[in-house]
Amino acid sequence: MPTNLPVVVDYETLFRAGPGGIVIVDSSSTIVQVNDHILAWTGFVREDLIGTAFTRLLPPADRILFSARVVPLLHLDGRVSDMSSALLGKDRVARAAHLSASRVTEQTDAQAPGAVAPAAATVFLFTPRRDRTAEEEHLIRAVRHAEKADALRREAENDLARSTQFDALTSLLSRAGLMPRLADMVRDAPPECDLVTFVLGLDHFRVVNESLGQAAGDQVLKAVAERLTALADEGFLCARVGDDEFVVVGPGSARGLSFADTILELVSVPILVDDLDIVVTASVGASEGPITSADDVSPASLAETQVRQATTAMYKAKATGRNRWKRFTSVVDDSAINEIRLLGEIRTALADEQFRLEYQPQLHVETGRLHGYEALMRWDHPERGVIGPADFIDVAERSGLVNQLGAWACRVAIEKCVQLNSVPHARPVTVSVNVSARQLGDPRLADLVGAMLNENRLDPGLLTLEITETGLITDSPAAHRNLDLLHGLGVRLSIDDFGTGHAGFAYLKDFPVDELKIDGSFVAGLGVSAEDTAIVASCIDVGHAMGMTVVAERIETRDQLKRLTDMGCDIIQGYLYSVPLRSDDLQSWQGSVL
Repeated sequence: MPTNLPVVVDYETLFRAGPGGIVIVDSSSTIVQVNDHILAWTGFVREDLIGTAFTRLLPPADRILFSARVVPLLHLDGRVSDMSSALLGKDRVARAAHLSASRVTEQTDAQAPGAVAPAAATVFLFTPRRDRTAEEEHLIRAVRHAEKADALRREAENDLARSTQFDALTSLLSRAGLMPRLADMVRDAPPECDLVTFVLGLDHFRVVNESLGQAAGDQVLKAVAERLTALADEGFLCARVGDDEFVVVGPGSARGLSFADTILELVSVPILVDDLDIVVTASVGASEGPITSADDVSPASLAETQVRQATTAMYKAKATGRNRWKRFTSVVDDSAINEIRLLGEIRTALADEQFRLEYQPQLHVETGRLHGYEALMRWDHPERGVIGPADFIDVAERSGLVNQLGAWACRVAIEKCVQLNSVPHARPVTVSVNVSARQLGDPRLADLVGAMLNENRLDPGLLTLEITETGLITDSPAAHRNLDLLHGLGVRLSIDDFGTGHAGFAYLKDFPVDELKIDGSFVAGLGVSAEDTAIVASCIDVGHAMGMTVVAERIETRDQLKRLTDMGCDIIQGYLYSVPLRSDDLQSWQGSVL
């Protein structure tokens, strides 16, 4: 029969059984509660998520959008509605989703004496969405461009104009489309406003095209363009002005030129192409100056000057190592003078025998027995003390002196290897020596190493030459010949710091490589970063599948050692066992582990 009794609502039950995935975070974006739907959708259990950062549920690219768009909107409006996003499950698979959010502030009596400031929490709602088609994505980009200015809407209505104003592959502005808009920005800017211009060139992009094909290269360009498009909300114009060159330009902000760091991070997020994760880096040049044009300088001329200056700085960044940014300055830089002075000191150091080698032990994972040592160069500078290779190898590489340094290091390491293996009935001990890209391109390298081995009567299999990925992908015929000749001699070849360059797994089958050395930055992320852990596991699996020995460097904790042991890594080195040792300390250290 009808009743007027009030209905008792169990809000906790309603929350847990809600039709969408609900996540509640505190003011520091730490997850404090989730409902059952989000657990069923992602595969996590509640204990996996509570107390962790909300961004663990977002892929890397969406984390950038979250920081750049969602967080500011929540602070300004208190809510975000129906944004396209992705939800990262426990299996690391991204699920297409719509994201809505509301910022909730606990109500308190602000007038009461000693009242505590209201605590803020944010409720996020994920609902499934279907993947957009390429045509829909293109339409969305076109609409976003059209919303930026009436000029863009007028040009979008003119197909012929659009073909010259926009890049056909990426839908970004072309150079012809950028410069008039940039001149308008200069002309319409308020007084005392600065213009900040960034020109970025992708590093070694030609390698992607030649190794994976032009279609893969086009995918990389479009992925970079999509990431740069997100910067349009920051007030910047984005354009593609060359095969692998882009421009990001707009009014200066509080971040100023340091925004170049954001661009570098944005570009370097891995790009999936044909089931391969490709990491592309960029060299960025930056220029900043008053945006208001002087009476005798037209806005168009000022715009051209800014882009030209940033381009000059970009090439300077490429010349000094790539994957970095440089600021344009008209002031004479004394770095060239310092480089000339350093070259003279290196020559003197070679003549005065100021260089020496230290040796870091490498151990077998399964047995804990000594495998060998990596030889590391040190410079006993008479005024500055001990200097590591990071402070002088780049200069030596550019000047060609690295060939002399490398030959010296190889000879000393071979002589030390002979001494270490002279102990009767001792197990064989190997020595690894680093070889630079310029050394690998020296047509005399293989003959020089072969002569040293013969002179010292050392088994070639006890010498390992560690080659950087840059050296591996060089187009030099001499480098390819050296690799084949060294392998024919029986010398072991290792790829050093694998995963940080551009070679990737696709290159491994084309070169006679015996050993894969995982970069220490990924080892440091074991158990901390799911991405780093997956990269290490993939390197080990692929290396073993191709018959290679896998080495991990910079092992510093027992937890890292256990994880590498469980993954099947072969050889390890790092401070957990020993710092690099002086030559005189090797015999006693070696005796303590044998």
